[in-house]
Amino acid sequence: MSRILIVDDEPDMRLAVRNVLKLRGYEISEAGDGPSALEMARENRPDLVLLDMRLPGMDGIEVLEGLKKIDATVPVVMITGYGHIQSAVDVMKLGASEYLQKPFENAQLVETVKRFIQSPVKRRGPAEDSGGGVAVAVKVQAPARQPALQPAASVQAPAPAAVQPAPAARRGRNPVYVLAASLALLLAGVGVYRQVRANSAGYYREYPGVAANISSLVWADGKLFAGDWLAQSVYLYSADKGGLRLEETFPLEKTHISGLAAAGDTLYIADSWKKTIEARRIAPGLPLLKSFPAPGKVSALFYDGEYLWTCDSEGNAVLRRPDSELTPSVSFKLPEKPDQIFKDKDYLWTAVSSTGKIYRHKLDDSLTPDGVFTLKTRRESAPLSAFAWRGERLWLARDGLGVIFEAGSAELIKE
Repeated sequence: MSRILIVDDEPDMRLAVRNVLKLRGYEISEAGDGPSALEMARENRPDLVLLDMRLPGMDGIEVLEGLKKIDATVPVVMITGYGHIQSAVDVMKLGASEYLQKPFENAQLVETVKRFIQSPVKRRGPAEDSGGGVAVAVKVQAPARQPALQPAASVQAPAPAAVQPAPAARRGRNPVYVLAASLALLLAGVGVYRQVRANSAGYYREYPGVAANISSLVWADGKLFAGDWLAQSVYLYSADKGGLRLEETFPLEKTHISGLAAAGDTLYIADSWKKTIEARRIAPGLPLLKSFPAPGKVSALFYDGEYLWTCDSEGNAVLRRPDSELTPSVSFKLPEKPDQIFKDKDYLWTAVSSTGKIYRHKLDDSLTPDGVFTLKTRRESAPLSAFAWRGERLWLARDGLGVIFEAGSAELIKE
């Protein structure tokens, strides 16, 4: 008989969940706090844990880490009230299998449980799955892997119309007229340039059919690497006029991908759950070169051509030399505690998945904040999970959506 451990400090909540699942034939055990849950998991290994995010003393994240130390394979479904977690992405990066957001329906609870363990008794009919709300806010979807990805929407900057000079009308080569014609051409060119620039800033395009749980994006040599935390895989896409095309999939078993950075022929992969940074050769199979222990839960990586930037869940940003030890060089403290970073020649950009806000920092001795931005195109139910700049274009992914977005700078709205 499948064993389910319910961890929640609210007796009424435990009772409601227990009653729904016991009717399906599951063996249920309960804990009202973190230490009790860990002790029960050690003594009698559960097949699934339903873990509330907010617990007294030891919170859900700490309990999740403890459960994974006891049994790294046990599936854990996080249960949370609205606004009680930073984001689904953050929780999944730490090793949770899925999460349910209160209030949820009985049928949704049963459906979620059955994705991980099968009920030992036959379903008695749809009546059992209806009734009281104990709605999945975000449902984890299996990544769609289509070889060719076509843009769903495209707004292209129009080709500038050819500028036709006025006929000379037998004026010969009079310098005055030549100067006037040149000036007119110059002014027309400036107008066209401004129009193209404006349309470029407002550019927007969607590429559907990609993996739905992308936690990191990085461009390298004209190719796009995308890390999928759920499938524990890295996808390699190429871009052409038709859109994005999946070139290769690299399965990385037991690697919870929270950040990617490309440095020459090396791809660095952060695993915030195992607290490691892997160096892998960009070659068939992404062979592992070395695994580095990280002092914190590294949630983001970026290579700027000289240093590997690492950022952990506490906002500690460290510049490391890409040598055999990833030697730390300079460190900063970022108050927004971002889970995504990107550096260009002028600024450090950071993002927080839970709020969808993007921060701009000056490249000075303190990384002084220089602006806070939100995204023009909102997807309230799908948190921002990855972003990167490529030239003047912003590339985005949202957790739970099998879409990659490409947008101009007008996508950022300054607060």
